[in-house]
Order: sequence, then C-alpha cells, then structure tokens
Amino acid sequence: MKIVVIANGKAVNESQTTQVCENLSAMGAQIILPPASLSFPDSANAELLTSGDVVVVLGGDGTMIHTAKRAAAVGRAVLGINCGHLGFMAGLEFDELDRLSKLMTGDYKIEQRMMLDVAITRNNANIASLSALNELSISRAVRSHMVELEIDSGEEQVISYRADGVIIATPTGSTAYSLSAGGPIADPRLSCMLVTPICPHSLYARSYIFHADTKLSLRVCGNTASAEAFATVDGEAFAADGSERSVQLEPGDIITVTRSAVSAGLIKLKEAPFYDILNQKLTTRR
Repeated sequence: MKIVVIANGKAVNESQTTQVCENLSAMGAQIILPPASLSFPDSANAELLTSGDVVVVLGGDGTMIHTAKRAAAVGRAVLGINCGHLGFMAGLEFDELDRLSKLMTGDYKIEQRMMLDVAITRNNANIASLSALNELSISRAVRSHMVELEIDSGEEQVISYRADGVIIATPTGSTAYSLSAGGPIADPRLSCMLVTPICPHSLYARSYIFHADTKLSLRVCGNTASAEAFATVDGEAFAADGSERSVQLEPGDIITVTRSAVSAGLIKLKEAPFYDILNQKLTTRR
C-alpha cells in the first residue's frame, strides 16, 4: 500500500513524523512524503495526494480540514493523527499508533462527510468559487458596523439578519464555529445545512436547519461606508486565487451555497461513538 504522509510543520515536530513513517514502513507500507521544498499547505497538492492509495495527516483540525477537502477533490480518503489540542476530526491520537496495522489490513471504515460549494457573484459575474467542509462564515470587519444580510431558500425569502455575521455550516462544522455562536449540534452522518447568526441585533433570531439539497442565497445589504463584510471558508481565509485573505463583500453581492457533489472521506480505525467523542473533547478542551 502506498501512503502519502503530510504533516503541518507548525504543529508537528520532525520526530513525530519520523515515528509515524517508521511504524508504517515496518508494517509494509510504501511511504510518500512531500518534496522538502514544499511546506504545508502547499504540500497538500493534487499531484502528491493522487500518488498514494490513502493519505495520513499529522496535525490538528485545521490541517485535517485543509487536506481532507483537497483529497476529496481527487477521490482520496484521509486518516488524521491528532498532534494538536482538540483533534475532533482525527481518527487516531498520537499515542495510538499501534492501530495503524488496521490501515494496512483494510480493517477500517470511511465516513463520508458532506461539503459545501460557495459561489460569490457581483454584478452577475462570479468573483470567487470556494469549498467548505466545516462552514462558510460571513462577518463584519473588526471596527465595522453590523452587516445586513437577506437569506433566500430558492423558493422564498427566509429571514433578514442585522448582525455581526452569519454562519452556514455542515453537520461536521456544527461542533466548530457554529457551536460557539449558539448553533445546534448535528450528527455528522446527517445531510443538512445549518444557518446561525453571529450576535444578531434581535430578540427573535434563531438558527435554521435546511435540507441538504436547498440552494441558499445570501444577499449583502447596507452601505460599505458603514459596514464591511468578509466571506471566509473553514477559517482559512483563502480567496479564489489561493491568496491568504478573505473575500471582501460589497452591497448587492450574492453568495450562493449548495451541497457539493463530492464528500470528504475520513478514515476511522476504531469504534468511537460521536457523542462520547463530543463530550470528551469539549469538556477537556484547553
């Protein structure tokens, strides 16, 4: 079996990567590493990801999300080994490397996680196309006034928010930023979209849960002189051209959110009930 090993050098030390590679090699795996000239996230490119049968990722949730999205686009499943603080999406903790033998024997499950496609349109022209595994967030700038957003389900206008922003999350993302904003927790096996306002200026603003096949449209209202809004996916702040910045929105911009045709495959080597993990991770979070 060919296994691509990707480590986030900012969260993982070299000895941890070496230990994982040595364990896998001893089990008969052929290890494929990124070129020394490429560091994460540049190392998680399509050419590298398709060179192996599966991808093993060392790092935290951010590393896992970034890699899993790109691996999904080329049909590869990902096993995350937690070397960070929370590691909610990881399939293994670093002290469980003995379980890697199941990867070699095929004794594992692949969980398919729903993703979102995000298109941003300005004056009838597409200015950005993004994908999200956790969430799309639309938020105001630090010193900006609140933003105004109208949300449409494709069949009718749903609600207008005047708030610090809004989060459109997948079930996977329901335990991330959306949860911090007061959104509901969804079983990751579900297929749906969760809409949660961020600090809304209303006594009655609540979260909404939509069918996965809904085509959500968000329109930016207001005046740029008093409010600046930015779109970000999965906290990465990558624009369509790959530069590390959020996409600044303007009044009249339309953000369309739909279910992606591809899903992220997360490898699980152990039986770990979702709510057991949820309680363990969120009550011990540092």
